[in-house]
Amino acid sequence: MPMHTKITAEFLKDKMPPEAIEAIMSHNELSGIKPKTKMAYALIASDQISGLIIATALVMPHRKLEEVKVKSVLKKFKQKDFARSIRRDKIAMACEKLGIELRKLIEISLNALKEIHEVLGL
Repeated sequence: MPMHTKITAEFLKDKMPPEAIEAIMSHNELSGIKPKTKMAYALIASDQISGLIIATALVMPHRKLEEVKVKSVLKKFKQKDFARSIRRDKIAMACEKLGIELRKLIEISLNALKEIHEVLGL
């Protein structure tokens, strides 16, 4: 199992409620913990969609998030050979469980990433 979920959960166990720790663990399939809450599904969706958005930014002419549009990310989402490690099935499943359209998830996530573009170097 990738260790980041286990290490993160251990580090945060006394700082966050148990349902948050469970959400962290459940976003790693290998943990054996299934997502049950909206928090867990939101974490799954945001983890995957942020990777797709960043990958999209990295193929833009200036490699900047400011160049990325929702339409661009939607197009890349449909291209299965682009950013192959992104689990599009997890994004779709999480959107369904959360009752949010893919376009809206991308919009929210893209805006959030743009707010921290300097930290990301994008």
